[in-house]
Amino acid sequence: MIPMTELRRFALPHAYAQGVPGDVVHRVLRNVTEDAEGEDPGGWTREWSSLAKAAEARGRDLDAVRYYTMARFPYVDGPARQAAQTGGVEAFDRWRKRVRGISRLDLPFDGAGFACWAAGLSQRSRLPLILVLGGVTSTKEQWAPVLAGADRLGAAVVVTELPGVGENMLTYGTDSTRMLIHLVDLLGRAADASRTCVVGLSFGGHLALRQALEDDRIRGLALAGAPVRDVFLRAANHTPLPRLMTQTLSHVMRTPVDRLPAALADWGVDEAELARLRTSVAYAASRDDEVAPPSDGRLLERTVPHLRLVENDALGTRPEQAAETRLWLLSQALRMAGTANGVRRAASARVRVLRARRRLAGTSAGAPA
Repeated sequence: MIPMTELRRFALPHAYAQGVPGDVVHRVLRNVTEDAEGEDPGGWTREWSSLAKAAEARGRDLDAVRYYTMARFPYVDGPARQAAQTGGVEAFDRWRKRVRGISRLDLPFDGAGFACWAAGLSQRSRLPLILVLGGVTSTKEQWAPVLAGADRLGAAVVVTELPGVGENMLTYGTDSTRMLIHLVDLLGRAADASRTCVVGLSFGGHLALRQALEDDRIRGLALAGAPVRDVFLRAANHTPLPRLMTQTLSHVMRTPVDRLPAALADWGVDEAELARLRTSVAYAASRDDEVAPPSDGRLLERTVPHLRLVENDALGTRPEQAAETRLWLLSQALRMAGTANGVRRAASARVRVLRARRRLAGTSAGAPA
């Protein structure tokens, strides 16, 4: 059973990253009970799915996507979360058909397959490629706003999922870079793959980093909370990790929890590999991240030749912080892809405004009465 205390804690940044309003998040957290199973009254999946169905009834499909995504968080472990996963994909499909310009790609690979949502692909006018990849709990549907605005970016935008997440039927492992390389190969027919920038969150950022070490088409990496080495050393040394993390990794890797330390032992990226990285890296870090702690940021600073690093006290644990991080990642991806200067400048300006407001609020909160 997924521990409720950790579910509540890890769900906050996941919800805010999708733009779920804070009052909605806290209302659901108040209604969820500690001992309820997913389908029971007060159960995590039931509470979020009820919101999703109500949004569908009002024709608010994008809200339904967000709520279904929360209902299946952190991974599908039974019929209730599977129904939420399916409901989120169907609601997104209805929404994107009204928006237009967003297509679905179903790609076979290694006897299984995975799916993508794409915008801006064209064989006649191949644009730079922005590839978006979430972590072990993130579905591709939560990137709807980026896809909807792709026509202003001067880039093709493709979002997909890590192996084992959402509709990706592959198994997550050290060889998962093969999936990304295969995807970039295919997308090169309808985008300028030689100008690829990957936006990667958490373990999706780690996979993108590993890909960039062997794929010189990756011009830039815009990463948030991506583990580099520390968490893998801790796992190898049998240092306890958050239970929700180990259960989720066990699910996507199809590996029993007691075998994770050995399975993760050689996943870390070392100094020599990072020092030979020629890709530009923009990295958003949190000083209290349990997956990518400050030591990973220090490692990047010492080794990566082309690095932009921003650090915050907390990454995405407040709605305004999540919005700031999303905009910063987008602006950095556009900068590294060399496109959409106007949009990039607007996004950067908005980041500065949000950052100033956050710092001002922090100063006010700490000021004497």
